Amino acid sequence: MAANSSLNLTSLDFDGIKSNFINFLSSQETFKDYNFAGSNINVLLDVLAYNTYLNAFYLNMVASEMFLDSAQKLDSVISHAKELNYLPRSSRSSVAVISFDIDTVGIASPIIVPKGSIFSGTNSNGSFIYVTTEENYYNSTNTYVDASNTTHTVFSISNLSIYEGSYVQDTFVIDYTNPSKTYTLSNPNIDTDSLSIIVQENGTNSVFTYAENLYGLSNTSNVFFIQATANQQFQILFGDGVFGYYPLNGDIVYANYIITSGSDGTGCTKFNASQNLGTINGGTGNYSPLNVLSSSTGGANAEGIESIRFNGPRYYQTQGRCVTKADYETIILQNFPEIESVNVFTNTIDGIIEYGTVYIAVSTFSGSVLTDSRKADIEQFIGKLGVIGITVKLIDPDYIFITLNSLIHMDFSNTTLTSTGIISNVENGIQSYNTNSLQKFNTAFRLSRLETAINNIDVGILSNETSAKIYKVFSPSLNMPYPILCNYFNSVIPGTISSSSFISGGKSYIFTDNIAGIDAGTGKIYQYQQSSTSSTPNYTKIGSVDYSTGTININQISFNNIGGGIKIFATPENKDIYCLNNIILEIDITNGINLTTISG
Repeated sequence: MAANSSLNLTSLDFDGIKSNFINFLSSQETFKDYNFAGSNINVLLDVLAYNTYLNAFYLNMVASEMFLDSAQKLDSVISHAKELNYLPRSSRSSVAVISFDIDTVGIASPIIVPKGSIFSGTNSNGSFIYVTTEENYYNSTNTYVDASNTTHTVFSISNLSIYEGSYVQDTFVIDYTNPSKTYTLSNPNIDTDSLSIIVQENGTNSVFTYAENLYGLSNTSNVFFIQATANQQFQILFGDGVFGYYPLNGDIVYANYIITSGSDGTGCTKFNASQNLGTINGGTGNYSPLNVLSSSTGGANAEGIESIRFNGPRYYQTQGRCVTKADYETIILQNFPEIESVNVFTNTIDGIIEYGTVYIAVSTFSGSVLTDSRKADIEQFIGKLGVIGITVKLIDPDYIFITLNSLIHMDFSNTTLTSTGIISNVENGIQSYNTNSLQKFNTAFRLSRLETAINNIDVGILSNETSAKIYKVFSPSLNMPYPILCNYFNSVIPGTISSSSFISGGKSYIFTDNIAGIDAGTGKIYQYQQSSTSSTPNYTKIGSVDYSTGTININQISFNNIGGGIKIFATPENKDIYCLNNIILEIDITNGINLTTISG
C-alpha cells in the first residue's frame, strides 16, 4: 500500500495540526465528503489536535531539559553541572570586621569569643543576625581597681570577623541500606563555606573536612563531599572506603552551617552585641560602642541558571587549577560572588612584563573596591591552585569616565513625542549602552554604535552628532606635596586638557594645556589661576603631557581643597576609546550627558 501523500509532519502549532487532520481525512474515501466544520466532528478534531499539540510540547520540553545549553529548569541545569563536577555556588554570607573593648569583672585572661557568638547589624533592608565562625582568644590590655575595691579586667577585641546569618544543625544516622549514600541538608539558604561535619563513632567525635577532589585521599581520610540537588538544596556524601573513609553503620552525623539572607545583608554599618561575652566567660562585662572597621560586604544569593550554564563548562576546563587566563577568571567568579568582572594580565601599567607575577584586576557589583583583607583571601585561595613560583597580585580597577554631547536632528511630524520625551528616551538608551557594552574590563567605547543606537530609539530621529570627552578623578592628600599621574591609554587632541577647580595656597586654580594667546597644545601643563584680578594671566608650568599615549605628569603640588576630587578632562583623538589591564570605561550618566534636539 502506497504512503499517504496527505501526511504533513512539519507543523506543530494547534491550527496547523488540526488542518493536517482535516487534509488527511479528506483524502480518505470514507470521509472525503464530510463537513469537518460540523459541530460534532469539529469537537473531535479539536480534542485530537489539542492532545497532539500537548504531546509535541511535552516532548520538546523534555528534549530541551536533556542539554545544558537549552535546559530551562534549575534542577535540570544543576543535574548537568554535576556531570561536569561543578558545584553551583550557594548563598554567601556578607562579612564585616568590628572591634570593641569589654570591661569585665571575674574573668581571667584570656577571654574567649566562642564560635557562634551573636551580633546584630542593620542596613536599609532591616536588621540581621551576625555570628562568628571560629573561636577567638584575646589577652587583657588593662586592669584597674574601682572605688568599691573591685578588680576590673579590660579586653580589646580587635579585627573580629562576623558573618551574616545564624547557625543551624542537621543530624543524620549513617544507614547502609540507603542506596544513594547521600544526606540532604534541610535548608536551601545554606552558606556551604560555613559547613562543618562531625561524625560520632563509638562515642568519639571526629571532624571531617571538605574535599573538592580525590587527590591525596586514602581509605582512612576523614573527608566529605558536597553536591547540589533538587529544590536548591545540597547533599553531603562520604568516601567509598577507597577514596575517603565511609563511617560505620549507625554512626551519627552532625552538620552545622549558617543559613543566610545573601545579598540583603550586605551594607550593614551599625552593629550591636546580642550576647554578653562576660557572662559566657563566667563573669560580667560592659561593652564599649562597637567600632566598624569594615562594613559588611560579599553577601550573595545562590547561583542562578545562566551563571551555572556559563561557569560549569569553563570550570570543567580548569580541572581545579589556575594555569591559563581563563582558569583564573573562572575560579574567581565562581568562589567570590561579590566580584562582577575579572581581568588577568602579566604586563605592568608601563607595559613591562614582570616574569613570575600575575596581576588580577577585579571590580565588584557594588562598585566599591575590595578591602585589603578580602584581597589577601583571594590571593591565598588562588595561590593554592596556581603554578609553583607564580605570585598573584590583586589590583583595584581604574576608571575612565566618558562625557557626551549630542545634537539630535528631529522630524517631529513623524513622532508623537516632544523634545523632552525624546531626550528622556535617549538618556535611557545611553544608560542601556553603558550597562550592556561598558563597565567591564576589556571593553571599548564605539561611538558609531552609540550613534546607531540613538538613531534607532525613535522614528522621529533623523540623525545625531555626538562627541565624547574623557576624564579621570583624583583624590590627593591635602596640605602636603602630591604628584599626579594621569594615563588615559588613548591618544588625545592637543589643547583640550583641562580640569575641575581646586584650591592651592588659598587661590583657585585649574590645570590646562591651553592658555589662549600664550601657549596651547605644546605638551606643557599649566596651573592657571581663575578669576585673577591681574591684567595678565597668572599661570605656572606644572607638568607635561604625551598626547600620543594620553599620559599626563603633574609635579608635586600642595592642595588645600579639591571638592569631590580633581577631574582631569581631555578629548580623545579617535572616536573609539579603548581600555586595557585594570582600566574600566564608564559613561557619566549623572552629570556627563548633554542632549539637545533640533528640527531637521
